[in-house]
Amino acid sequence: MLDDRPVLRGATLEAGPGLSLLRGENGSGKTTLLRALVGLVDLTRGRRSVTGTPLYIGHRPMLLRGLTARENLTFLASFRGVRADVVAALRRWGLEDAMDRPVDRLSAGQRRRAALARLETEPAAVVLLDEPFADLDVDAIILLRAAVNGALARRQAVLMVTHLHHELDADAAARFHLKDGIVTPA
Repeated sequence: MLDDRPVLRGATLEAGPGLSLLRGENGSGKTTLLRALVGLVDLTRGRRSVTGTPLYIGHRPMLLRGLTARENLTFLASFRGVRADVVAALRRWGLEDAMDRPVDRLSAGQRRRAALARLETEPAAVVLLDEPFADLDVDAIILLRAAVNGALARRQAVLMVTHLHHELDADAAARFHLKDGIVTPA
């Protein structure tokens, strides 16, 4: 329930290792479903079951704006109990010259790159990506595709919400559509 209106109704989504795509119109509940899976939205009924602690990268960067990109990723990795090469990850994502600037002084694309660098610094069996292509230039889109391919090679489950990028359909193990709070195979 959001604002006293049901958003998801009997939504069932099973996604195993590989890429799963979730599409639907604006306001259909895609983000709410991902947030429910990770535990950021309370369920009024039903249950959620996710293997391990998923990595959720929302359509907003979800980084602490007063900290630098390096400080954010170091904090998030240590929160998961992981020692990660944050500097190398941020360099791969093209942020070598920007990693020590506060996040609120980065462009939207740089903030997105910093958030997506978490794919390298926070290993998780399940990865939830909400509109990950937003704000990215062509080079960053190529980096994102490589990161997703790396996750798939490691047999991670990747659930991605995207409106476009139908070229991903060929790589998807499963495709879903959300409408009126109900998830159906696409």
